[in-house]
Amino acid sequence: MNSTFRARLSAVVGAAALIAGGALIAAPAAQADGPSCAAYLAASPTPNRANDLNSLGCLAGASGVPLAEQLCNLVQNDVAQVRADRAANACKLA
Repeated sequence: MNSTFRARLSAVVGAAALIAGGALIAAPAAQADGPSCAAYLAASPTPNRANDLNSLGCLAGASGVPLAEQLCNLVQNDVAQVRADRAANACKLA
């Protein structure tokens, strides 16, 4: 009984890893791009593109992984200190 549980658990974990890896590889082609997000931030009256954190947040938002938009907002708001409304608009573009 114990060995079957371990075998099933390892199969589930392995399948989840393959699915997540496939999502990371396929998502950039299927999703919108991060440059439109970065361009939105750069074109604002007070540009927030002074560092690479904005590009990293936009890239995370365009990755297509689950919670990508929330991760983008987290990076833009808390780390790069972009205003909340501008960060939300930029992350929607990604």
